[in-house]
Amino acid sequence: MLKAIRFAALAVGATLLSVPALAQSSPVVGKWATAVESDFGKFEAVMTVAQEGSAYTVDIQDVQPEGAQGPGPMPGKISDVVIDGSKFSFKRQLTTPQGEMSLNYTGSVEGDTLNGEVGSDFGSMKLAGTRQ
Repeated sequence: MLKAIRFAALAVGATLLSVPALAQSSPVVGKWATAVESDFGKFEAVMTVAQEGSAYTVDIQDVQPEGAQGPGPMPGKISDVVIDGSKFSFKRQLTTPQGEMSLNYTGSVEGDTLNGEVGSDFGSMKLAGTRQ
């Protein structure tokens, strides 16, 4: 009986210690000023990563280059968001005037700095960002 009480006390203590760790969000969560370097130029955007329960969402608002002519930001859809500690990955499907474009984002966060890559049909591009 005494062993059962000790075990129950240890189990409750371990559970209470693990709750704050589960409640903490990833360092990836936040608003990021990002830039992607490509052969076609530099593309800037504001990327917002949010946590909703145990799931994460990503929203990207492209920044229209100053003085640029054209239709503006392209519509897109983000899926397959995975946040694992300070690492992230997700897919972005863009609708361009030339057709659909699939982008695969991967990277990590250290402090207020985000680094990664964006994979596309045209190759891999460097992604960099700072927390806003």
